[in-house]
Amino acid sequence: MIRIVRTAALAVAAAALATSAPADDKKGEVLKTVTEATYEFDKDKKKLTVHATGQVPTGGWKDAKLTPRATKEAPKDGIYEYDLTAVRPDGIVTQVISQVKASHAWENPPADIKGVKIYGTGAGAKTVKFGK
Repeated sequence: MIRIVRTAALAVAAAALATSAPADDKKGEVLKTVTEATYEFDKDKKKLTVHATGQVPTGGWKDAKLTPRATKEAPKDGIYEYDLTAVRPDGIVTQVISQVKASHAWENPPADIKGVKIYGTGAGAKTVKFGK
């Protein structure tokens, strides 16, 4: 009888922990290498979409994001900066160099914008200058 009660108590405790555990909200980390950066304007040049591809050391990376860097003033050279981040996998993953992709849409970009620079860590950045 004690064994049944103990088992039931453990089951209830496990169920309570499983339902009350907070969602795993991990922050991404800046990728080491940005392999590709592209852009496109809509036909009225009122929306700029920036696309980036980054290299990651294993499979399983997720939630890639392209985030504009906050600036107090517009950059003097007209090149606006972004960070490419993704969330590292947990557990066992495939050991193969992989890619992640992210995009950012910018409504009404500034008129002085001449390009974007997407940062990875170290020398892993790509700059794209816009054609006229």
